[in-house]
Amino acid sequence: MQCPMEKLGVWINEERKKGAIFPQGAVLSTVSVKGKPRSRVVGTMLTEKNGGGKKLRFHTSPNSRKITDINNNVYAALTYSFNESVRSVSIEGKISSLSAEVLDCDWQSFDENFRRHYLIFGSQSGNTLESPSLLNDQKAKQQDEPILIRPDSFIGFELSTINRVSFYSVKDNDFAVNELFERKLSQDKQEQNWKHSFLVP
Repeated sequence: MQCPMEKLGVWINEERKKGAIFPQGAVLSTVSVKGKPRSRVVGTMLTEKNGGGKKLRFHTSPNSRKITDINNNVYAALTYSFNESVRSVSIEGKISSLSAEVLDCDWQSFDENFRRHYLIFGSQSGNTLESPSLLNDQKAKQQDEPILIRPDSFIGFELSTINRVSFYSVKDNDFAVNELFERKLSQDKQEQNWKHSFLVP
């Protein structure tokens, strides 16, 4: 049985090959302190972890609304919509903060243009803006400054515990396929294994 995170990586790559510009974009859903559902699109990163398998993480800024939500409730969901291949993936799990060491590595993995933009908007994200041109004015002033050091405003999280992953694929002139992976404790309750099943679409 294929690991769901490995399968997700395959689907992201297949979506990219079909021409999708941002296949790693997913809708992150959280719950506010008042119990209201909230969602937004985040860019995700699927990386290898020690001992095999893959880790799923995303980055944000400290003053984002999602930080308040996650601090209140560490459980969240991510949903990918692969429009080019008519597929979707929904993931539910527990979120934990990334270490400074991991964040430093991730920061360097982004291209220079993104990092220069982030140096401008990262610390201000969510604030009222009189005109979008003001951001470009700020960028022009720091165009020649080095960007090697990660700013404090660049933070991130990973789905440290994934409980449920649902793959949904629409087939031409056929039934859609809904494939489900759920974490289940082994009989001795010492290890969590994936339970694999198919659901009626």
